[in-house]
Amino acid sequence: MYLIQLNPDFLIYTGVVGLFIGILIFVFFLYRRINWLIRLFSKKKAGPPKLMAALRNLILILLWTAVFGMALFMGFFFQAYHTFTFEMPVAELIIQPLEDSKTSRITLAQFYDSDSRIKGRYVIKGDQWMLEGDILKWDSWLNFLGLHTRYRLTRLRGRYLKTEDEVQNQATIYSLVEKEDNTLWQYLYSYGQKFPFVSTVYGNAAFQNTDSARRFSIYVGASGFVVREIKME
Repeated sequence: MYLIQLNPDFLIYTGVVGLFIGILIFVFFLYRRINWLIRLFSKKKAGPPKLMAALRNLILILLWTAVFGMALFMGFFFQAYHTFTFEMPVAELIIQPLEDSKTSRITLAQFYDSDSRIKGRYVIKGDQWMLEGDILKWDSWLNFLGLHTRYRLTRLRGRYLKTEDEVQNQATIYSLVEKEDNTLWQYLYSYGQKFPFVSTVYGNAAFQNTDSARRFSIYVGASGFVVREIKME
């Protein structure tokens, strides 16, 4: 939608400037009215009251203030919308089922920035693939200010739909990090919730079926991983 694509910062700055100008004009309007009343009560020449002109000016000032106040409100609204619906792409998976039942080859690309990605190929067994990771969620007001959820992808594994299959079949699990017992993340798991500005630290997983050739994008949002399928060409 076009409105959602508007720059929230532009609306906020425009609203603030417009409201500031409106307040200045209103103060000047009050100054003139008060000055007229002082002159009237001091029996100095005050001139005619010009009530209709004053009422017109007041209505215009209120209309001006309402318009730019609405712009400020819409700016904060869209800022909140963008903040809490923002999803950063972190990985992409391509699923290729093999002839062996419940076995698939997965190509995983991890994104670190626009120019950096790590690719790996894995063979997993199971009805589904599952991507695991660590999540650090900031307090909501920090998200509103633009500080995004921190994450770390840790494992790719196969997953069976039935618990019995999970128990009987050998698990296929691949580490995606060099050091699984990362000191920083272990500390965050133990004490992160006690830190100021940190909402929670927890493990998160996303999984989907491996029954056909499919392609998925993995995003991290305000509350964890999100899986979205990409149409195969």
